[in-house]
Amino acid sequence: MKITARHQTDVLVIGAGASGLRAALAAAGAGASVILTNKGPLARSGITLTAAGGMQAPLHPDDSAALFYDDIIACGCGLADGDLARTLAEDAADRVLETERYGVTFVRDAAGGYALGQFPGQSRPRNLFVRGGGIGLAAGLAKACRSHGGIKVIDDFLVTGLVPDTRGAAAGAVGLGLRSGELTLLAARAVVLATGGCQWLWATNDCPADATGDGIVYAHRAGAELVDMEMVLFYPSVLVWPPSLKGAFVHYEFLASDVLDGNIYDNAGRPVLPKPLPVRDEAMRLLARAIKDGRGGPHGGLLWYVGDSPKGAAAVAAKLDILQYNYIRAHGVDPATDRVEVAPGAHYLMGGIHIDPDCRTSVAGLFAAPECAGNFDGANRLAGNGLTATQVFGARAGLAASRRAAENGGAGPDPAAAEAEAARVAARLDKNGGGADLAALRDRLRAAVQEYAGVGRDAAGLARLARLAGETRAELAAARVPDTGVFNQRLIELIELENMAEIAGLVAGCALLRAETRGHHIRDDFPARDDDNWLRHTLVTRTSAGPLFATKPLRG
Repeated sequence: MKITARHQTDVLVIGAGASGLRAALAAAGAGASVILTNKGPLARSGITLTAAGGMQAPLHPDDSAALFYDDIIACGCGLADGDLARTLAEDAADRVLETERYGVTFVRDAAGGYALGQFPGQSRPRNLFVRGGGIGLAAGLAKACRSHGGIKVIDDFLVTGLVPDTRGAAAGAVGLGLRSGELTLLAARAVVLATGGCQWLWATNDCPADATGDGIVYAHRAGAELVDMEMVLFYPSVLVWPPSLKGAFVHYEFLASDVLDGNIYDNAGRPVLPKPLPVRDEAMRLLARAIKDGRGGPHGGLLWYVGDSPKGAAAVAAKLDILQYNYIRAHGVDPATDRVEVAPGAHYLMGGIHIDPDCRTSVAGLFAAPECAGNFDGANRLAGNGLTATQVFGARAGLAASRRAAENGGAGPDPAAAEAEAARVAARLDKNGGGADLAALRDRLRAAVQEYAGVGRDAAGLARLARLAGETRAELAAARVPDTGVFNQRLIELIELENMAEIAGLVAGCALLRAETRGHHIRDDFPARDDDNWLRHTLVTRTSAGPLFATKPLRG
């Protein structure tokens, strides 16, 4: 397999969730030509679609960017880069409201104003609800991208790796057009990664199966710094039963006294959460502890229940009459009346590619936008920050990339590097395939990540995970798949699994290094938070001998 197609652009945006869509619009709006790629169909794949609709912005008359910033720092257990948290807080209102220009709509109150909710950790009502949730957000932004003359959309396109110029700066990517089967070189003067997180690594998660951390791995291979890869947010109430609904989630925030006033109950009918509700990491710990203590049900979960809400059946039904809950009803569970079995599940990556406020990485010409970028949230994320960050940092990444493209005449991608990437992909193809059972390796890896890098961690388990990740990579090195041409699903699975195994090793190494408990990182062998030694990032960089794990000071 050789490169048989080539496209040239000013800015290449890899990933077309909410971050990538916003980056493309910003870059094109600044006059750059843009190619926007997506691993699946545009606005019908990716993590954004699973978002339940909350965006956070200081729009209440008693709120401010300063209060928002304080909440981010406090909720994040002090681990956020201050400059990134400040950027998020100060840009949030403008960027969130700007989405309405692209056809995104918000739920409004009886007076016509924004219906602002106050979720745990928010010192003021700050949560806006997008109509249609993440699907509504993606649909509006995607329509704007498709109608913009400066943006070329290439969906069903699997990027396999970045390509540098002869000086090491990002100059494009190689990828596989799934519809054509062609290996393609996308040459660019600047590259934006917006590929999402790696939550599919965990056996219990609420994200789609394409959340395999591709962009983070490609940035790491290109030499970019990664920070806080151990910091994965475990949402408290992810469905674990029935199997057809595993991975959906119900809002623990809706259990608040001023919303539906329900709770999560143990197998003896005792409520697990106090009121007022704690922030996410504290709620997750309470649920995990109850399950560990044997208070869970036969499927390893606890029971989320609003069927006896004092608000009344009509109010409950109205609140839960949204896409997310109607999907659950369609699978035979009515969240308005049934006890829904839930447990903590991987929800959001707070670490990732280290960026500055303009989304520059440590590699020239390479930019990154949430969720593959970190750390602006710290060790815990406020509800609503995820989608807000896509708009704040997506816009900044697109603008900064357009400036880089205008300044960078560039020699283009290094031909030798492009050919090497093509050869690496081609080497995975064989007429008959063979060499490894991909499904068995994937299931073994995900089970190990869940067990050893889940809610509770210790040195022995993390070391086991690191070894298993290395063994999995070694076994995958011998794997080959048939060359089926278009939509080669086996090749997609192999490339994604290689990325997952590499990321599993990075998560294990960073989690092993952070010898404390902070936010969603719980070390059973180091149960205390240690500000004297660990108010700093974990850092992983690539060397010729493998990943190097170290630490890095926070930025103010």
